[in-house]
Amino acid sequence: MVVQSDKRKNSVYLSLGTNLGNRLEHLNQAIAQLQLIAHEEVQVSPIYESEPWGNDSLKPFFNCVVHLSTNLDPIHLLKKTQEIEKGIGRGKKSQGTEYKNRVIDIDLLTYNNLTIDSFCLAIPHPHLTKRRFVLLPFADMAPNLLLPYSSQSIENNLLHCEDRLWCKKIKEK
Repeated sequence: MVVQSDKRKNSVYLSLGTNLGNRLEHLNQAIAQLQLIAHEEVQVSPIYESEPWGNDSLKPFFNCVVHLSTNLDPIHLLKKTQEIEKGIGRGKKSQGTEYKNRVIDIDLLTYNNLTIDSFCLAIPHPHLTKRRFVLLPFADMAPNLLLPYSSQSIENNLLHCEDRLWCKKIKEK
């Protein structure tokens, strides 16, 4: 499904993560690039350092959530985030449960109040409610936001999240 956006401002939340090189600089580069497609200033959550999810041999990650308004439809936004990842130095995306170290990872968490499930894009992100490293910064930004398929807030999802990997706030916005 492609949503025609024209001049409409679409509310989007994205998760950013990095565990290679200068992690803070990689997040800042991604945020600066996202600002170029935003109608207003990009809002950024506090940054968290987290234990790697899905592969304990990986290095710790820096993670944050950003909120922006854009006129891009979901597919064009996905393509733009992939271009940003590649420009910062991201290699090939992991497949399935194969998690790798990465310079930058940008995931679309929500797009307005849409639910999309296609071969190239799932919104809300299918693992959003299972990962503390996403829910913690998301709850800092939008604790009362309801996911389109649920009556549970982000904060409530965090309270019931079974992920117990360590995750600590390291930097305010």
